[in-house]
Amino acid sequence: MKVLTLVSSGMNRPDRQTVLNKEASDEYPRVSLYERALNSDMLDEKFLEKIPAWRKFLYKPFPVFIKQIFEAFCICHKYDIVVTWAERLCYPFALLLKITGRRVPHITLNSWISHPKKAKILKFTQSHIDKILMWSSIQRNIAINQIGIPKTKIEFIRKFADQQFFRPMDIPTDTICAVGSEMRDYPTLVEAMRGLDIHCHIATGMTRGKLFTTVKALYDIDNLPANITIGAKGYFDLRDLYARSRFVVVPILPTDTDNGLTCILESMAMGKAVICSRTQGQVDIIQDGVTGIFVPPQDPQALREAILYLWNNPELAAQMGKAARKYLEVHHTLEQFIDRVKQIIEKVIKTKNN
Repeated sequence: MKVLTLVSSGMNRPDRQTVLNKEASDEYPRVSLYERALNSDMLDEKFLEKIPAWRKFLYKPFPVFIKQIFEAFCICHKYDIVVTWAERLCYPFALLLKITGRRVPHITLNSWISHPKKAKILKFTQSHIDKILMWSSIQRNIAINQIGIPKTKIEFIRKFADQQFFRPMDIPTDTICAVGSEMRDYPTLVEAMRGLDIHCHIATGMTRGKLFTTVKALYDIDNLPANITIGAKGYFDLRDLYARSRFVVVPILPTDTDNGLTCILESMAMGKAVICSRTQGQVDIIQDGVTGIFVPPQDPQALREAILYLWNNPELAAQMGKAARKYLEVHHTLEQFIDRVKQIIEKVIKTKNN
């Protein structure tokens, strides 16, 4: 089995050998496990640096994700299946297959299909997608009940954190933290933290060269409290931040997506309780009062009360963190995710070959 996976990343990642060395020395999550377990080539930005010069020239006028799609279309005959990781890669690739009448085994991992434009494109191109893998039950229901995607075409799959890299560490906690960029409600967190004798680091910044409006809103706050610091973290430093945090706060704007999921799972893997905004889309992971606490969105006072409650009850925070780690070990490990993707891939290839 040979897999081609399109991913929206690459330029900031070290070369393969450096990654393997960092993984072996516990400085990096096991990002290579997916490609090794599935025998997958990762068509990211670095992959494009190695393609023939004449194709580089042809692709030059286009943005990176379009270059990836053209290259995937050009070389997909060498692979048993193509995996597109994200809607922005999936829909144009499926559209290109449909326009050309080409049939290629194709599965995709999608997290937000409820956006009206995305929904229309998905409905039109789903004929050239064999399976849609989704880790949001809300988005899955929207796909089936509102967009009209056949139930048999959608597979619910649990997202992951690398539980070996992100793991509980027995060190003193002297802070709390918030992590991430998309759909974050950092102004509400800032207001909740004003006047508290608790330090909070917000690990955020540029994402793939882009500054999300949600992050800009944070940087635009003139009178930032002294107990809040801001700055992106690499994996190793991020793990240290999680470890030093008594718990993690994930403030999210109202949305039907599961934004914040990566941070939530990493926090749970570290054995940390999570305070999270109770949005429509954030329903699949946190157990209120067991592994974390939900608060109303955009409510600084409610968030402040939850922060003070867990900070002043460290035993309860630790108890929730242990429950969170146990839940992740049962449902959301990296190996479980890869095994599930592999099962789906093998099933699709087998069906296509029969």
